[in-house]
Parts: sequence; structure tokens; C-alpha cells
Amino acid sequence: MGFSRRRIVVGGVVYRELSGVSLRRALSETGPGVKEYAVRFPIPVGDLEGAQHAHRDGMQIRFTHRRRYADLGHDPRVQFVRALRGVVRPGDRVLDLGCGTGAGSAELAHWVGPSGGVIAINRDGESIRYARQRYRANHLAYELGWLDTLSGELDGAFRAAVVFDLFRDAPDDPSRSRAITEIWRVIADGGCVVLVSTDEMDCEAYERRLAGLGAEGMTRLGPDPVLGWVGMMAGKPEKPKGTRDSQDSDGAGA
Repeated sequence: MGFSRRRIVVGGVVYRELSGVSLRRALSETGPGVKEYAVRFPIPVGDLEGAQHAHRDGMQIRFTHRRRYADLGHDPRVQFVRALRGVVRPGDRVLDLGCGTGAGSAELAHWVGPSGGVIAINRDGESIRYARQRYRANHLAYELGWLDTLSGELDGAFRAAVVFDLFRDAPDDPSRSRAITEIWRVIADGGCVVLVSTDEMDCEAYERRLAGLGAEGMTRLGPDPVLGWVGMMAGKPEKPKGTRDSQDSDGAGA
């Protein structure tokens, strides 16, 4: 008996299965570890020409253990991003480093509104191509890259940040310290960071390094009930008001 490939529609986006293996079975220990879909995106209002091109070409995606699509299955990133609900406000600028396929970034963009902005960065080209078409917003930018992408950002450029697997490409203590320091640099005073990892030992290292940087209110997050990911949330202290002005006045009168 032949297999009828399912057609799934979410938010106007059409997904068509390219194999007869269910997603659950594909990602099981005995499965191939990947489930493929053909995707077609809806016509954005006011952009008919570009939308026709998106519909005509579409793209093919591969759901894997690490590349997860919230429209089709569980994506832990979304739940960890929601730890910032109530912290992120309209008008804020927020960083989503290791944004995956973009569902969490879209929530952040909804919270900050058109007066704010979200910079979402990921190293996987397929994820970024998909996110740019699936979650379109003028105040949401998806960029291909990693920590080096932040080199042009000013100190305190973001009110908040959520970062996934920061230590993935940091094998030793010096590289891990540099990674944490760079994230801390771009967080504004009084801001907040959420660091998430697939390895609980990383979370312990996050806590030690954040404590050394003077982080406040450190709170453990997770574990994710499906994949076991864990996280750490911490605040960056406000600088005492008037400290710099006082020092400048003393210097000026010397």
C-alpha cells in the first residue's frame, strides 16, 4: 500500500512531507536522524512580486535533532526565550544568538514592537534562509554568523540577550572566558541575559563566570522536558547614578 505524504499548513506556510517516515520515528534512536519537507511561503501583503518568487521557488528543509522547526515539532528555544517575558519591553533592542530557525526571535520582535529591534544570529545557513521568509518583520533581522558578528556592536547595545550553546566552539577556559565577556559587554546596565546549553556542565560554568563579572539574581532554567536543555538567567547591575559625574567634577576641580 502506498504512502500518502501529508500536507501541513501553519500560519499560511505549506509543508509537504518528502518521505513516509514520521517525524518521531525519523528522530528516534533507530531512525535516520532527519525528516525532510518542501516548504512554500505565503504572499506577504504589499510585496506581490517578491512573494510570487517565494511561492515559486520555496525551499527544502531538514528537521534534525539540532535544527528544529516550531511549526512542525518541539523547539526548546521558544520556551527559554519566554523567560524574558516581562523583562523585554516595547522599544528595547534584543539579541538572539544561536536563534535556530527563528520562532523565538519572532516572539521577541512581537514584544519589543516596531519601536524596538531584534538581531537574530545563527551559524546554519538553512535555518537563516527559512527564518527570513517565515518570520518577516521590519524590526527583526536574521544574520548568518556567530560571536564575531558582534564586534561592530557598541558596549551596552542590547537591553537583553538570549544565547544558545555559547561554548559549542569554545574548547578551553580562555576561549570560554572571552565568549562570556563579549556577551556581557553588549548587555546594557540593568539588562538581562539568558544562557542556554544542551550540557548541564556548561550551565555550571556560566554561573561561575557570570558571578565573576558581578551578575545579579542568577536563576537556573529548565531542564527542557523533551531534550533536557538547561539555562541560566542573570541580570547586569545598574551603575550608581551620578558616579561618573562626581568623578568628573572632582577631576575638573583638581
